Parts: sequence; C-alpha cells; structure tokens
Amino acid sequence: MKLKLVAAVMAVGGLVGGAIGGTAQAATTAMTTKPTADASAKKKKKTAAAVAAAAKPAVTQTKVPQLGVQMHAMWEMYWDGQKPNAMFDKHLNALAANKVQIVRVDMGWSASQPTKAAPDANSWHNKRLNIAIDRIRAKGLKVFLTLHQSPEWARPGTGSNLMQLPTDPNSIKPWMTFMAKTYGSRIAGIEVWNEPNLVEFTGVADANARVKKFVAVLKASYAGIKAGNKSVPVIFGGTAQTDDVFIKQAYAAGAKGAFDIMAVHPYQGNQTKAPESTDISGKSRITNMPAVIAAMKAHGDGTKPIWWTEFGTSVHANTGIKQTWLFGVANDHIAGDFMVRSFKLAAAQYPQVQVGTVYTAYRPSAGISAHQYGYRLLEADGTVHEQLKMLKSMRDSTASR
Repeated sequence: MKLKLVAAVMAVGGLVGGAIGGTAQAATTAMTTKPTADASAKKKKKTAAAVAAAAKPAVTQTKVPQLGVQMHAMWEMYWDGQKPNAMFDKHLNALAANKVQIVRVDMGWSASQPTKAAPDANSWHNKRLNIAIDRIRAKGLKVFLTLHQSPEWARPGTGSNLMQLPTDPNSIKPWMTFMAKTYGSRIAGIEVWNEPNLVEFTGVADANARVKKFVAVLKASYAGIKAGNKSVPVIFGGTAQTDDVFIKQAYAAGAKGAFDIMAVHPYQGNQTKAPESTDISGKSRITNMPAVIAAMKAHGDGTKPIWWTEFGTSVHANTGIKQTWLFGVANDHIAGDFMVRSFKLAAAQYPQVQVGTVYTAYRPSAGISAHQYGYRLLEADGTVHEQLKMLKSMRDSTASR
C-alpha cells in the first residue's frame, strides 16, 4: 500500500486555493491599476513555476507494518500474586511512550485449563490474563494472544513437557471457544500455537506427522474460536523462520480456510547479515518471503494478510560461538538499524505484511543463553535500549498500515 503525500500536490493545490480567494481581488486591481513590466514578469515567472510543480510526480511514501512487541506479560517476573508489579507498569509505559501499537502475549493452555473441568474465568491464571489485557489496552495498545502448551490430561502418557500438541486435536476446541468468548472482544486476534514447524514446540519428531497434527489442532481451534466469537481473527501459528515448505505442507494437509492471518517468524539465519541479504538456508531469511506469498497465492490466499508475530536481532559478542544461527550483532545501534530496515523492506516489497512483532520487551538473564538475553529492548528498571528508540523514530516519520 502506498500513501500519497502532498508535497508537490500542495504546491498545485495552493495555487487552486489561492485562485478561489485571490482571483477576484486580482481582477478588481486590474481594472484600476495598469500592470507594470516588472509585475508582468513576476506573473510569468510564477506561472512557469506552477506548471513545473504540476508536472512533477507526487511524492509517495510506503507504509510500514504496524509496530508490535512481544511482552511476556503472564510470566511470574511481572506479578506480585494477582497484581502487576512495578516492572510491569514501567515496561508497559515504555512501550506506549515509544509508539508500539500492538503487544503479543503468550498464554499456556496448561495453566488456563489444568484439568478436564471446564475452563473458569475466575481461576487465578485467567483472572491474571484479564488484568493484563485491560492494562495493555488502557495504554492505547492493541493485544493479540499466542495460545500454546498443552496440559497433561490432553496428552496422556507423554510426560511433563508442556511444549507438545494434544493427542486428540478436538480436546482443544472447548478451551478455544472459552478464550474467544471471554476475551475476544478486547483482542486483535488469537495465534494458534508457536513455531509448530519445530519439534521443540510440538513434541512430534517426524516432520510429516508434525504438520498433520498441527493442522488438525489449527482446524479444531478455528472452529472453537469462531464458535466463541466469530469476529476474532485466527492467526496461523507463526513458523520458525520463513518456512514456506511447512506452509505448503500445511495447505496440503487441509489448512486452507482454518485461519484468517498467515504468520511467520522471519529471523535471519545469520543475524550479522543485513535483512536485505539473500537466503543462506532457504527458509531463514526475510528475503524468502516471496516463497511464502507464492504458496498462499497458489491456494487462493493471495490477499490474506501476513503478520510477523516474532522476529528480532540479538546483541552480544560472538567469541567462541560456532553455530551461525546463534550469532548476534555487536551493539544496539546495529540491531536497531536492522530492525528498521526490516520494516522498510516489508513496506517496499511485501504489502501483505501488516504487523511486525519484535522480540522481546524483556526477559531476565537467569537460565538462558546470551543469545536469548540479547533480544531485550528494555532493562528491568524500564531503561530503553536504542533499538526501541530507533523504531519510535521510524514511527514518527513513517505512516503504518
């Protein structure tokens, strides 16, 4: 989409507007005052300038995707019991002040409905979500939910790891209906699962079985969400990287008609490379987006919006790191530049991309790698990193979709 600005147009428009109020005066003056040679020359000069301005093409500016940020708003680090703590408010205030438009909140089915009993809006976890949504919206921000993690009762005999798909895909349907009915009027969408193309988030080792099991869950979730609130957009579970192969397989397995928004996580395969760089491993790069778009068009979904529900650039030293996918950039400025360029790349080449969600507002350093910690946009005390400031500058100067 393009926004036509009025630089050249205003020049012409000014003449038109001036003619409406000024021509009558000029005509009256002409009857009483004989124009001088100097005045006549000036008039010719102004006319020539007006013609030249009209001949110039209007200045155009493409719109960038809406600016989103992941906020782990349900994590214990943000809560004192059932009350958001000071860090929650500091971080939310910082996101709002830096012109973030939409917040991604991840939510576990396992915590929301831990037993087979029907989900309850008054349970501690669901009440916490209710508070979080209201707090975020009170700052003028939209919110969408990423729903994943299955309770043990929905996958008997599979162990304690929450990052698994349910055994029976239809077991998720009542919960999705509850979520849409309870929170749907206040959210911008529900993303069904996180990175379902990875064994780490599905518990399914075989790639063919993985995509089929995910699509079954997606279809059940879609039916459940629409039963709860048909106006809630259903977002395809964002794939790790721009995995067009998985998306094609999902269509083959019946994903068509089971989502309203496509989602991918377009992290760079090697984050030291600029976002405009060509692919190094097929699905990794932002520049693999045309393959995703082509897959959608091939199945009649060419006009559906795409959201980047998670992506970012980590800041850390690479000393001793051998895996390319764990590389980071040297400083916040480089990371911010790459992020802004990613949004502008989408603006110029991928009009379907409506939202870009940067990972992440914050997560503590304990128990995670330097690479994971390096994604943070904020410090615990609310200090804002340069990346977020640069994204705000982008928002100040560029219209969004």
